[in-house]
Amino acid sequence: MTEAGDGPADGAISDVPWALVFDPAVNVRALGEIQARGFRAAADLVDRFVNIADHRAAPAADDAPQPDGAQQSNGTTVPDVERLLDSWKSVIGQLAGSVRGVAGASPTGGASFDFVGAQATGRLVLEAAGPGTVSAEVWLHNGGTADRGTVVLRCGELISHEGSVIGSAHVRFEPDTVPMPARCSRGVLVHVDVGDDVAPGRYHSTLLVEGHPDIWLPVILTVGAPAA
Repeated sequence: MTEAGDGPADGAISDVPWALVFDPAVNVRALGEIQARGFRAAADLVDRFVNIADHRAAPAADDAPQPDGAQQSNGTTVPDVERLLDSWKSVIGQLAGSVRGVAGASPTGGASFDFVGAQATGRLVLEAAGPGTVSAEVWLHNGGTADRGTVVLRCGELISHEGSVIGSAHVRFEPDTVPMPARCSRGVLVHVDVGDDVAPGRYHSTLLVEGHPDIWLPVILTVGAPAA
């Protein structure tokens, strides 16, 4: 019977670093691990039903009570077919959900730039409980065959509805320049330094990409009142 192995070979997709989730090679590895996990789950399921059938062998007497399941000609029982099908569908459903999770996982929370489609998705949201540095991540996607060169992000000053301003000099990017070769994705951290003089409130700005005037993202920073 099949036994699950130990260590990285057990097919756990937690072994895949999420920072590389959009790398094609990593995606192939993740899907292969999901498939391996599916085979092991299916084998374990068959093992369980075989064991149930072995333990439910009926007595030779004709009047022996029969458990739920189909009666074989030799007097033993096998698990009910509907139970087997329900369990199998459950395994398949879990595998499908895992595949969707790998294919659609977005570490960005929705904030991303797509250079092939010339579009932006989501918004960059940051929250500060008081003075200090807060960070959020935006993803850059180049799914095409063309090298996009080096990408530079820009952010304007953040303004609250009451007129308070956080200057653009307080916004930093890590890394500050991003190479975008063909078929790649890169995550960029956006840091905002919130000074002691920043009034509590909600601040708004726009995130832009140098050389790509048609794509932009809204930036929202919420600054809370300092703890008493």
